[in-house]
Amino acid sequence: PFERAVRAEVFRHFAGGAHEVDAGVVARSGGWDIDEAAAALTSLHDQHRLVLHPGTTRVWMAHPFSGVDTGYTATIGNRTWWANCAWDSLAILALLGEGIARGHGPRGRIRWTVADGTVEPEGWIHLVVPARRFYDDIGFT
Repeated sequence: PFERAVRAEVFRHFAGGAHEVDAGVVARSGGWDIDEAAAALTSLHDQHRLVLHPGTTRVWMAHPFSGVDTGYTATIGNRTWWANCAWDSLAILALLGEGIARGHGPRGRIRWTVADGTVEPEGWIHLVVPARRFYDDIGFT
């Protein structure tokens, strides 16, 4: 239950527009001990529920949100969220509302508009790594 609450707090911060979330941020907002929050984040990382920057308690990825600027974004109005990949930029819009997803592809920058339950323009998102191998090197994936 505690790890679930910590994970929910991480998502709350990212959904609210935060770009940097770590044990200190989570502990303060949740009213928890920082060491307990850090232990929960480490456990969640070990379970592949989120990804921490190596050797820290700073969240790198809480799919679909990214704690680093990867060049993939989701924008609703004047608010922008960082995503890990094209798929995640669209997932953020599926979670939070209609808007614009941006990323990069073999021919340069890509822009998708999500409105009325559809994505324009139609196209493909190529996943280079099979899903079962994502965590072999999640940073590359």
